[in-house]
Amino acid sequence: MSPKQKRYFLLLWMVLFGFFTLLFLKFYKLQVVDYSTWTKKADAQHFISIRQPFQRGKIYARTRMNNCMLAVEVPVSHLYADPKSIPAENRKEIVASILRMLSPTLTEAKKLKREITRTSRSRRLVSWIEEEQKRTFLSWWRQYAREERLPSNALFFIQDYRRVHPNGRLMGQVLHTVQERKDENTLRSFPTGGLELSLNRYLEGKLGLKRMARSPRHLIEMQEILEHVQNGSDIELTIDPVVQAIAEEELEKSALLYKAKSAWAVLIEPKTGHIIALAQYPFFNPDEYKRFFIRPELAQESKVKAITDTNEPGSPTKAITLALALKANAICKSQGKKPIFDPFEKINTSKGNFPGRRKAITDVHFHKCLNMYMGTQKSSNIYMATLAGRFTNALGDQWYRNELTNSFGFGQKTGIELPGESSGVVPLPGKLHPNGRAEWSKATPYSLAMGYNLQTTSLQMARAFCVFASGGYLPTPTLIRRVIQNDKVVLDTSTKTFPRVLDEEIVATVVRALKFVTKPGGSAVRADIAGFTEVGKTGTSMKLVGGAYSDKRHYASFVGFAPASNPRFVLLVGLDEPAPGYVPGRGLNHMGGTCAAPTFRNIAARTLEYLGVRPDDPFGYPKGDPRSDLSKADWMAETEALQKLYDKWNGKKES
Repeated sequence: MSPKQKRYFLLLWMVLFGFFTLLFLKFYKLQVVDYSTWTKKADAQHFISIRQPFQRGKIYARTRMNNCMLAVEVPVSHLYADPKSIPAENRKEIVASILRMLSPTLTEAKKLKREITRTSRSRRLVSWIEEEQKRTFLSWWRQYAREERLPSNALFFIQDYRRVHPNGRLMGQVLHTVQERKDENTLRSFPTGGLELSLNRYLEGKLGLKRMARSPRHLIEMQEILEHVQNGSDIELTIDPVVQAIAEEELEKSALLYKAKSAWAVLIEPKTGHIIALAQYPFFNPDEYKRFFIRPELAQESKVKAITDTNEPGSPTKAITLALALKANAICKSQGKKPIFDPFEKINTSKGNFPGRRKAITDVHFHKCLNMYMGTQKSSNIYMATLAGRFTNALGDQWYRNELTNSFGFGQKTGIELPGESSGVVPLPGKLHPNGRAEWSKATPYSLAMGYNLQTTSLQMARAFCVFASGGYLPTPTLIRRVIQNDKVVLDTSTKTFPRVLDEEIVATVVRALKFVTKPGGSAVRADIAGFTEVGKTGTSMKLVGGAYSDKRHYASFVGFAPASNPRFVLLVGLDEPAPGYVPGRGLNHMGGTCAAPTFRNIAARTLEYLGVRPDDPFGYPKGDPRSDLSKADWMAETEALQKLYDKWNGKKES
């Protein structure tokens, strides 16, 4: 080989070596340096990663064993398309078939026509498709795709879940729901309120992730699980669904009969704090939440008014006034001082003039003299104000306020597992209103004694009466019995203990006084439960309107418990703004004894029967009932004796 040929050969070899070197470097860059980048691009052409939604936890009434589900997820599907796999000439026919078989909304129909033309590999076309619709559509699509030689996965379904309520509107305000629209990135739901919101941390689960093949040669079902789904925890409530249904039914009847704006009821087990019913009328149906939130006036009906709305409670507070007077007696005795009053003491109630008040306190009926039992039976404002004056003079204003807040829980949240709970308001000695006036004036104790000058929720008042029903303990109300995750209990409320706030002797004395309220001569004879003993107190308070008390807008209530000796529940019934005025055969329609007391009786009687509680007053039935024998009925002898003493002190029977 000549030197010239050698040079050409060397040059050719160097060119080829350089070419293969560059090629090697290019391959190295593609296969090693840019491996992950090109792998992602390749996977993007052949695979799609789908987030798998979790099931929110189920909500059960009472326990899972009774299988009464109040909120549960049902499987639904969303229709997706791979628009790049659908030829333009087939799109019109496919759209028409989707519209015919899946019946999308008008908004979805417009979106469908737009989305199917996108240059994308995954677009949602129709949402919330039921299983039957899905099967019908798939039957058509598989045949159509085969005939038109289209990829079978050009249209595909992704599973999701929809929140439903098997019992419809039952305890709707307490439960609420979640919006159909979910977070686009996390697929998490947006609760509308209620337990769905407050327990969201338990009810939510963890999303899964799967990778699905979308090559025209493979079915969409070919998939790889990358992250497993973790469903939400199940919640067992303390609610008894039958008692809840009883309460809702009776509230509806009463609200319509007495023409009240709204009505609600709380039933609570006094020794455990377990709420067995929390009912309200007008009803709120979670499955129709959009209708309620579109209109502001309907949105108000989605609140749980027993915990969000506060009112001046009126006469139920008189039971607390009695308890504090008796407690003050015990404190004075322990300090070697004279008691502030005697329950049998004859107290002049003919005049209602009290220090610091420009206007005298009055009673519904005039009474010359009363003792503690008469004052409770007749619901005397003057008598209770007299007691409040005595114990504040002996122990001070701050003692009075501390007892209301610490012993009975007013002015602070109960801790119920619901959003929007109000603390209520108890005036504070030494604190000024924004206008410069003192919250606690000289006249404040007398107003507090009869349930004015403080704001409480219905749940707070029901809880306060649990003190009398439980023998002196202040429970913490709860709606949650247990929280269960993967069959493991992660929260249990059955082991809670509660503080004692009243001595048993004081409780027993107050209960004896309250038993006169539902007997002849009392303010709530309509609350008497046939065949059972009961304890309770009416309430009728005027509402503040424009800074002044209105004589046409009232809050009427009754709170009590049954049976008296071994209470199964405390029940509070509240009616907001029953129609004012006199109704023949009924009396003053807006009074608690007229409208709230019989509602209490009806709910309590049906609940006791359902719970299988045996009547503890076998002769205590209305006149005309063959079982009735008033000479043997509970508390009738005591009632007659009290009436005779009342007549002696006051000269004549109350009209």
